[in-house]
Amino acid sequence: MNDTLKRLEASIAAGRTLHSYLLTGNDPDMTDNAARAAAALMLTGSRETARLRDDPDYMEYEGSVTIGEFREVIRPEIYRETYGKNGRVVVLLRADLLSPIVQNAMLKVLEEPPENTHFILTGNEYGILPTIRSRCMVIRCASQDVRLIEAELIGRGANEREAGSFAAYSGGVTARAIRLYEDQAFREMRNGAIEAFYKALRGVPEFKWTKQKRDKRDYMEANELLLLVCHDMMRAACGMEPEYCPDHAEDIKKSSSYFTIGQIGCIIDKLTENAARLSTNASGGAAFDRLFAGLAGMTLEIRSRRRNQQSIRRNK
Repeated sequence: MNDTLKRLEASIAAGRTLHSYLLTGNDPDMTDNAARAAAALMLTGSRETARLRDDPDYMEYEGSVTIGEFREVIRPEIYRETYGKNGRVVVLLRADLLSPIVQNAMLKVLEEPPENTHFILTGNEYGILPTIRSRCMVIRCASQDVRLIEAELIGRGANEREAGSFAAYSGGVTARAIRLYEDQAFREMRNGAIEAFYKALRGVPEFKWTKQKRDKRDYMEANELLLLVCHDMMRAACGMEPEYCPDHAEDIKKSSSYFTIGQIGCIIDKLTENAARLSTNASGGAAFDRLFAGLAGMTLEIRSRRRNQQSIRRNK
């Protein structure tokens, strides 16, 4: 088992279980077995998967599921009452093979999940709808892709430290890693977007970054990079180290302690909505102005609600 899976299992054993996970990697058997082991930990406290066969709160399906099967069999099962006290775990193996119509039906379940139910998906992340990916913590079970990206960068002249850093920042996208290494303006764009993002999350949005002239592709890339930041916030909330943005670890850890996991999910939703706006003819700068204003408003609302709760407690 690699270190990433060990950290995942440690976070589950510590009771830091998230609503949904997506396990990806080059070895489907490895990811499938890891999904079952994680499910066993959630339901039984042990990674022994043999016990899952007799557990009525364990559900496992594969990517060959049809829309009829999902609507008539799987969805009703997901929403029925659980038998045990540890909730329910739904495992969807090779979810990238699900048809778009089934994935959209699955998305609605992830958006309004039943209480105390966890989802573990496996498969190629780029074969899964971005709206589903954004609701999952993405766990990359094998580091081969990262090593290949590092090798590509070293072949272009990067030293080992640079190759490791830019491969991590890229989120597993080779073209993005190359651009981060070769294009200083793109690196500055990334750092500027992250800094503006955190100012908005502190409730003090600054719109200077959005006024700089750049093309739509850069705005779309910035949105993807901010989604990587959010996944690192999810990881930090589970006691795991940042994977994609270790250079912003301090801000990530502070944010993960301030926002609940549900609130981080709302931030991801806003970024997903922003991606949809960017896919239209909308101005990239205007889309990000709207995003940062919305995030700041959310933070101020959370802050106000907490002050009111503290005032109520003091007056009791």
